[in-house]
Amino acid sequence: MFVQNTMVHDARVRKEARTLTEAGYGVTVVCLLDPARTPREEIVHGFRILRISPDIISRARRPAGPLAEFTLSAANGLGADSGRPALHRRGALARADRVARLARYPLRRALAFLRFVRAGVHARADVYHAHDLNTLLIAWTASRLRRKPLVYDSHEIETDRAGLKMRWWACFLERALIGRADRVICTNQTRADYTQRRYGIVPPTILRNLPAYVEPPPSKLMHERLGLPPDTRIVLYQGGVQRERGLEELLAAAPDIHGGVIVILGSGRLKPLLEQRVRELGLESRVLFHEAVPVEELPAWTAGAYLGLQVLQNTCFNHYSSLSNKLLEYLMAGVPVIANDLPEMRRVIEDTGAGLIIVASDPHKIAEAVNLLLGDERLRQEMSEKAVRARCRYCWEVEEHVLVDLYAGLLAPSVTG
Repeated sequence: MFVQNTMVHDARVRKEARTLTEAGYGVTVVCLLDPARTPREEIVHGFRILRISPDIISRARRPAGPLAEFTLSAANGLGADSGRPALHRRGALARADRVARLARYPLRRALAFLRFVRAGVHARADVYHAHDLNTLLIAWTASRLRRKPLVYDSHEIETDRAGLKMRWWACFLERALIGRADRVICTNQTRADYTQRRYGIVPPTILRNLPAYVEPPPSKLMHERLGLPPDTRIVLYQGGVQRERGLEELLAAAPDIHGGVIVILGSGRLKPLLEQRVRELGLESRVLFHEAVPVEELPAWTAGAYLGLQVLQNTCFNHYSSLSNKLLEYLMAGVPVIANDLPEMRRVIEDTGAGLIIVASDPHKIAEAVNLLLGDERLRQEMSEKAVRARCRYCWEVEEHVLVDLYAGLLAPSVTG
């Protein structure tokens, strides 16, 4: 398997690798190395994680030779002379650094690509499994060199997602390679239908990204870590703190929400701006932030919430077609959900009765729904009980056979042959 992250928080890839390991396969996941946070190699739940450094050299960020001498002399000059010559040298140094970084970028990407492919070929795998479009070319190259099957596991709609750069390249790459995959996986029916229509391929296999079954007991872990009284009713958002996730709308709704504390549990680029906005609104005691927590700890944190929010905005097809992790994780923890009116989310809420569907682009609708559940304990409890009953239907244990069956069918000809 190939994935372009460190595998620290990637619950889906971990679940798939563990399922295939328990089914008797030897699994190696090739991913990215973060020297400060992750080991280069480890065994987790029986499968091997091999991390590859994307850097050109281990000290790529430290200039050497003439550039180092120039850096030192410029620094010394700045210390000795604060006038225009020093400013000029500083500007020249900044321009030189930008040029160096731009020059390194394509080389860095090319070397990282070759390292991933080499690791895949050396693994002598029977199947090469690409997680998301950003590893499809890597997996296809390794599979062709080894003349082995290719699986394309499309977690998202990569060609129509928020913040997408170089869309033309994503569209070209997916169109060029998706038909060469022996199996294509999508995460829900809406995305599978879209992918089939767009590329004219056979229907993709649908493998929903359901959480592993757990029965987290009532928990006050979140209250303790945030210094909140045990009876505080937490309105929880967990997940990436990014644009177009509805977090700006949530803060706009916050002044009209009464009786609860909003907790944003996660990390991302938008977080500093949201924290600043909270200070401007004077909401420091009503909107709290906490960094992302390890996957293994998340159920205990989620179980402490009074209700959960999934207010993803309908700004691209990837969002429109989403069945998000957080919605399903709320259900697994027995937490009622307030979710945006998107087809896959509506399908789950209507099937389980464990939440409310709203138009999440409107802050007033968010506040109205939150206040309804904060003010009606009986309704909230009914939804919580429905969420608990839904656990056994919306869990990885009822879904993982799809992956096992896919691999059994994929490898059957070579086994019998």
